[in-house]
Amino acid sequence: MLTENQQSVFDWLNDTLHRPVFAEVYRGALDILAKKSPGYITFVSHAGRDLMNILVPTVTERERKQVQYVQLVEKLKDSWKDEWAEENSDTTSSTENGHLIPYTTCKNIKHLIDEHTTGRDRVAERDSAFFTTFLNYPDRESIPSYLSQEWRRARMWFGAHAHLRKGEFEIEASYEVERHFRTLDDFLYAAAGSELGQLRRIDEILEEANE
Repeated sequence: MLTENQQSVFDWLNDTLHRPVFAEVYRGALDILAKKSPGYITFVSHAGRDLMNILVPTVTERERKQVQYVQLVEKLKDSWKDEWAEENSDTTSSTENGHLIPYTTCKNIKHLIDEHTTGRDRVAERDSAFFTTFLNYPDRESIPSYLSQEWRRARMWFGAHAHLRKGEFEIEASYEVERHFRTLDDFLYAAAGSELGQLRRIDEILEEANE
């Protein structure tokens, strides 16, 4: 049974944004969280992560790019020689600053670093996209830092708990998954409301974050 606020979020996702898949995942996560079904921390975390990462690109139809680390490292691996990492090597020219590495390999390393840097910028832009798309903030700089931090904290926690791991979850995981999903729920409810309602809910989130 959804609360009035949760029903507003469900209706917003389902009817206003026309994204029934997201609406069902949202309702399913709430149901699993309430029942604490077996494996609920992983399932709720996966739902929370996808709601935070995929909703905006889906609604705005923006391409969601990711750094292709496997391909980049494979390309670098093909040109890399292990002896370049040895302190004393007779197979490479060396200077007092280390070994000389071929230009093509250096270029591949630089490309990997550049892609990583661009990827981090995309993550920051993705975090701000929810606020600029749904909460009337004109740009990243205008978003209050407390809001950005709360959003990022929840997203990172969900990402870290969305997959199975060898060991058990930390003791605090049960409390944390509820807390972070509540944070996400607050943001979604703010986005689903009127402009005045959004402002009031944002003020409440800020007050809670500062407690």
